[in-house]
Amino acid sequence: MVALSGAATADDHGTATDTRKEENEVSEEIITQTADVLGQDPDREVVAEDGAALYRTDDALVTELTMPTPVPGEYTYASEPPEREGEWWTDEPGELEAFTLWVLTFNEPEECEGGVGECGGDDLGEPAGGGGFGVDGAIPTGDQLTMNGVVTTETEVFENGDPIGVSLERPLEAEVHVAVAPHGAFDPNMMPEILETPVSPPDVWWTAFFDPPA
Repeated sequence: MVALSGAATADDHGTATDTRKEENEVSEEIITQTADVLGQDPDREVVAEDGAALYRTDDALVTELTMPTPVPGEYTYASEPPEREGEWWTDEPGELEAFTLWVLTFNEPEECEGGVGECGGDDLGEPAGGGGFGVDGAIPTGDQLTMNGVVTTETEVFENGDPIGVSLERPLEAEVHVAVAPHGAFDPNMMPEILETPVSPPDVWWTAFFDPPA
């Protein structure tokens, strides 16, 4: 946890004394946004109203997402990349299932093919400055799936041969998508990849969308 403001203590006479260092006297700006978590295509129905939160600072994005745990066998499983079946994902339901959390950022959303609010996979890389980051993995055991993660301007995009886009540069201005990806039945023999790798198509993700702040 990063302290965003200094502390004040009392001296021997009970007078408040500011113990903050000079460079920390101005609190860092934090912009908080919330968004609904939308279900898988084609319906994209709301599965968790205001289920995702995004906290923006000038050098980081912090996100948390809570939604009902998908019921095994009652949703669409991943099917790509096909060469990684059995390593990164399976389309088999299980008593325990694995999920990962991804943050997609678009530094220049006005450069996305569809414009601001319509960025997508085709906008990874330049000119929109899109990038993909794996931030969490989970094997839920209850009826709620909760995941969280952090992306900073120093965080590297996921790379498997080729990087998924470019790094985060404009946390306060970027369009941000937060997505839960299904990996199917949990198999210990697939660790750690089953909790660290991307799966697709995007139609199978549960997603919250955050436009740039007004």
